[in-house]
Amino acid sequence: MLRHVVMDMDGVIYRGEALLPGVRTLLQQLQQRGVQVAFLTNNASRHRQELAEKLKAMGLPCTLEQVWGSAYITARYLAREAPAARVFVVGTAGTVRELQEAGLTVVPTHEGATHVVVGLDWGLTYEKLRQAHYAICQGAHFIATNLDPTYPDSLHTTAPGGGAIVAALRTSTGVAPQVMGKPQPTGLALIAAAWGVRPSEMVAVGDRLDTDIAAARAFGCRAVLVLTGVTRRAEAEQAPAALRPDAVIADLTELVPLLERWGRDESGPLPETHKKVDPEG
Repeated sequence: MLRHVVMDMDGVIYRGEALLPGVRTLLQQLQQRGVQVAFLTNNASRHRQELAEKLKAMGLPCTLEQVWGSAYITARYLAREAPAARVFVVGTAGTVRELQEAGLTVVPTHEGATHVVVGLDWGLTYEKLRQAHYAICQGAHFIATNLDPTYPDSLHTTAPGGGAIVAALRTSTGVAPQVMGKPQPTGLALIAAAWGVRPSEMVAVGDRLDTDIAAARAFGCRAVLVLTGVTRRAEAEQAPAALRPDAVIADLTELVPLLERWGRDESGPLPETHKKVDPEG
C-alpha cells in the first residue's frame, strides 16, 4: 500500500462547511494503516492554524504540521529569497499573519513596497487594488498565492477565488505574477522533503485538473481526481496528458482500495516527472 497521501481541501474534504462523503472513514482507515497524510490547499485566506481548526471542528483530527496553505508556502519562499521584503498584501488577516510569522514586513500602502502578494480577500476594496496597482507599476514584485478563478463554497455553488482578484491586477498593470500555489509543484516538493520521500512514493488527491492534477504531474507523483469538487469525469477523459489523472474516483470511499492496488503493483502507472523541483520553491 502506498503510504504518503497529499490531499486538497476545498472540494475534496469539504465544500463550504459541509463535510464530503467518506472523508471521516477514509482518514480513520489511513491512520490505522500508518499512512501519512498532508493537506495542501491553494486557499490563502486562512492561516494554517485556522485551517487545522476547521478540520478539527468537523471531527477530523490533524496537526498544524499536516496543513500546507498557499499563503504559508508564499511566506516560506519570500523568507528565503527576499527576507528584507516589504510586502503589500491584497488578502486576509490569515495571509498577513503567515508572512509576519516568517519574519517579513507587511506595509499598509504601496509606498516602499518591494513585493505585492495577492490572494483571496473577503474584504477586497477598490483602494486595495489601487495601492497594489501603484506598487506593481512602480516595480514591486507581483506574487499570486494561487490562480484559482473560483472555489466551492457550498455543495452546489462556487464563489470568485483569488485568481479572479489576481486577474484584475494583471489586467490593470500588464504584469504577469509569479505563482506560488498549485499548479506549481512547490508545495508537494516541500511536503516530500519534510517526509523524506521521493515523488514515486506519494499520491496527490484533488478535484481540479488545472491545479491539483497539473501539480502532481509536474512533480512526478501519482494523481487522483475525485469528483466531489468542480471537475467532471468527461473533462478528465478529454484532458491533455499534462492534466490527466492516473485515476478518477467518485468520492473518497474509493481511495483505500486504489492505494492498496497501486501498492501491490509497484510497476503501476506513474506520471513522468516534467522537471526537477527545488524542495524550497
